Amino acid sequence: MRALLVLLLTFVILAVQFHLGLRKKKLLGAVLPAAMAALFIFISLAGKTTEYIATGSLCVIAIVIVWAVGFAKSARHEKAALDKMRAKDL
Repeated sequence: MRALLVLLLTFVILAVQFHLGLRKKKLLGAVLPAAMAALFIFISLAGKTTEYIATGSLCVIAIVIVWAVGFAKSARHEKAALDKMRAKDL
């Protein structure tokens, strides 16, 4: 049951980050990775180990990549819509 909840939470985090990328909210897209980085640093400091910093870095990078994919998809869609409008004007 715990594994299912972790998987669901991971899916929700990635979906929210992708959605923020689609909405082109750069500042909101930076909040989640910064919060995750702070969380992993805090956990590492509380546990007096550096074990979680590497794992946390990979998680933050994955979240940033998901945001970038959403941002790029939004840019492509916007460009296609503008091209379509320009074609109708000619």
